[in-house]
Amino acid sequence: MSVVPHFSLESLPPHSATRVKALLQRLGATPNPQIAVRAPGRVNLIGEHTDYNGYPVMPIAMEREIRAVASATGGHTIEIANSDPHFSPRRIDLTRPLTPFAAGDWGNYFLAALNELEPDLEPRGFTAIFDGDLPEAAGLSSSSALVVASALVLIGMSGVAIDPLHLAERLARAEHFVGTAGGGMDQAISLMGKAGRALRIDFFPLRTRALALPPDVRVVICHSCVRAPKSEAAMQEYNRRPIECRLAAALIAAEIRRRCAFPAAVERLADVDRSRIPLPAAEIDRIIASALTPAAQTLAQLAQKLGRSEASLLETELSPSPRFRLQPPADGFQVQRRYRHVVGEAERVEKATRALESGDAAALGRLMDASHASCRDDYGISTPELDELVALGREAGSLGSRLTGAGFGGCTVHLVPAEQVKVFKERVWRSYYRTYLPGRRPDLATGDDPDKVMFETGAAAGAGFIDLIE
Repeated sequence: MSVVPHFSLESLPPHSATRVKALLQRLGATPNPQIAVRAPGRVNLIGEHTDYNGYPVMPIAMEREIRAVASATGGHTIEIANSDPHFSPRRIDLTRPLTPFAAGDWGNYFLAALNELEPDLEPRGFTAIFDGDLPEAAGLSSSSALVVASALVLIGMSGVAIDPLHLAERLARAEHFVGTAGGGMDQAISLMGKAGRALRIDFFPLRTRALALPPDVRVVICHSCVRAPKSEAAMQEYNRRPIECRLAAALIAAEIRRRCAFPAAVERLADVDRSRIPLPAAEIDRIIASALTPAAQTLAQLAQKLGRSEASLLETELSPSPRFRLQPPADGFQVQRRYRHVVGEAERVEKATRALESGDAAALGRLMDASHASCRDDYGISTPELDELVALGREAGSLGSRLTGAGFGGCTVHLVPAEQVKVFKERVWRSYYRTYLPGRRPDLATGDDPDKVMFETGAAAGAGFIDLIE
């Protein structure tokens, strides 16, 4: 069994070490054991919304992260605070059932980790302070990094060892506590990222493969300045996609069963992958076309095709967690478009794997371009601002550009030749932040510091404990 790694304080980048020391000063002197942890965010190079469908993804762990320090207090109370005054302190009484804070509250992400791990850890009281330099609601997985950091604090204060692979699987499930129905990419890359490497992550079972990034390119992230919070109104749209994908899988499986023998256990689109269906390709095409026609289906049509009642679908497929139920969308369930994106994106991840194996940055860039078009047209998760930023990034010299993360705002990721990064950032700053946004979205403040909305990142190591050495 592998264990969560440890990092010396001196091995951290200077800004990170400085912020950890500041957290320790705020925590104050105490005779009780202290721990410190770090958990990076992620930027996904390609493979968007494929993880919960059973298909692979290809992210990197970022050089920005969530950090936390904690000290045991005894008793049965956990107190958590945040270095950002925007997030108020929270108090948790371990003698009572865990009760979520208000929707969108940062404390719910700590509770998600606690809810998942408490039966195994039997945590006792402690005080913890969190800090980070990941922009909030930017699609860079600040929420999952917070869950991972919270889990490491709980594990560290309990003095147990948990295999990172096993922990990643559990924390993916843990986030359902806050009402999001996503996959396991964010937790896996935060825990198991490799310095200088992208990570191809496959699911069910979870497994990883490190792939070297081409040495002559850099990853540049640009914030659209449109917030992308999964915990607010966007949750209906975010959760709609995985639900539509599961419905597409169920429709295809039902059509196959009507025509031939096929295993009944189908949970996700990868379960009805063409490679797993023992039929000629032309017959598979006809089955999928029949199952996913019409392209947008009503709840009544779904119920009829699946041999279920509408009430049953509402209580099961449309309610992925106790705290969430999808309202049937006015434009119908877009099962055909969602299927087309997911299957096409899975093929692009396979091609991107081969591109990195051969060091072909240009090929990876073309695949990123195609991924954005699919995210925009078939998955419906882009915005005018993201589309504009992607187009301007290409004009500024990117080899490939796309939205990254859940969509509906947040950031774009650009693959840029190393020698062109400075010019790229100057051009995007002028064209998007100083021209497009003031003209089209003057309500979105960008400030005067390009480094706050555009930054370069390498692939960082995954999460771990920080050894506190005097």
